[in-house]
Amino acid sequence: MSIIGENNGSSSIPPNTATGTVIATANGPRVVTIYKTETGFGFNVRGQVSEGGQLRSINGELYAPLQHVSAVLENGAAEKAGIKKGDRILEV
Repeated sequence: MSIIGENNGSSSIPPNTATGTVIATANGPRVVTIYKTETGFGFNVRGQVSEGGQLRSINGELYAPLQHVSAVLENGAAEKAGIKKGDRILEV
């Protein structure tokens, strides 16, 4: 999620900032912004390849195989932004 670019086409994302949409298991998708610290963004990402490349429906929206958060640094930037191990990344 360390891509720097446009956020909703209206404002630039500052350097050392990541913004993206993740799935919260109980509350549906949410937008999260993470500010990089001296220890980095504080999370690891893994890809899903076991889905066979098929689209999946999540809350009525179709998504390709998703990336997911495989680890979150305790007290790191991602944890402070509400990211949890197992969250799925929908977009960056």
